[in-house]
Amino acid sequence: MIIDLAIKAAICIVFAAIVYKYKALDIGGTLFATFIGAIIIFLQGISWFLLLLIFFVTGTVATGYKMNFKKRRLQEKAKRKTMNVIANGIVPTMVAIFSIKNDFSFLYASAIAVALADTLASELGVLSDKAYFITNLKRAPPGTNGAVSLYGEIWALIGSLIIAIFSIPLLHLKPVYALGVVIIGMLGCQIDSVLGATFQGKGKGNIVSSDTLLTNNDVNLISISISTLIAYIIIAI
Repeated sequence: MIIDLAIKAAICIVFAAIVYKYKALDIGGTLFATFIGAIIIFLQGISWFLLLLIFFVTGTVATGYKMNFKKRRLQEKAKRKTMNVIANGIVPTMVAIFSIKNDFSFLYASAIAVALADTLASELGVLSDKAYFITNLKRAPPGTNGAVSLYGEIWALIGSLIIAIFSIPLLHLKPVYALGVVIIGMLGCQIDSVLGATFQGKGKGNIVSSDTLLTNNDVNLISISISTLIAYIIIAI
C-alpha cells in the first residue's frame, strides 16, 4: 500500500516537473493539472491517469505545432492556461470521483475524447484555409468561433479514435463501447462548434467580441458536460 502510494505520488511530481520545465502550461495550469492528475491516479489508478496523460501530451503537441503561424492567425498566445485546464479536466475528474462506487469508465473515456477531439480540431483545423460556419455553412475566416473545416474534422476523428483505442487496454472497454467513445467524441466536437457559433460571437479563439456570451473555456466545459451526459443516458437505457 505504502509503495503504491509512493509510486503514484512520484508520478505526479515528475509530471508537474516536466510540464513546468517545458512550459506546456502556465504556473496555475501546471498546479491544477497536477491536482487533477493526483485525484484521478489516487482514486482510479495509473491506467486512468495514463489515458488523461495521452490527451495532455497529444493536445500539447498539437498546440505547439506551427505555433508562430497560429499566433499570427489567431492573434493570441498559444500556451494553455488554468481556465483551459479546468474546462477540459473538471468533467473527467468528477466522473473519476463518482466512479468510486460505479463503473463509469465509458463516461470517462467519452469526456476525454470530446476534449481531445475539440483540441485537435481547434489547434490543427485552424491551419486550413477553408472554413465554414457550422450553423449555415457560409465561408468563415479560419479560426473563427463556430467555424469548421474538413481538416479540423479529420483531426477531431483522429483524436476520438486515439482515446477510444487506448481505452480498450487501459479501461478494459469492450470494442462496442470504444466505438461509442468515437461517436461521443465527434458529437461533442460538433456541439462545441454550434455553441461557439451561437454564443461566442465572431471573434477568434479566446478573443472576445462585443456579442460574446460565452468564452472559449465556457463552451469547452459545456460541450464536454453535455456529451458526457449523453454517454450516461446511453449506458442507462
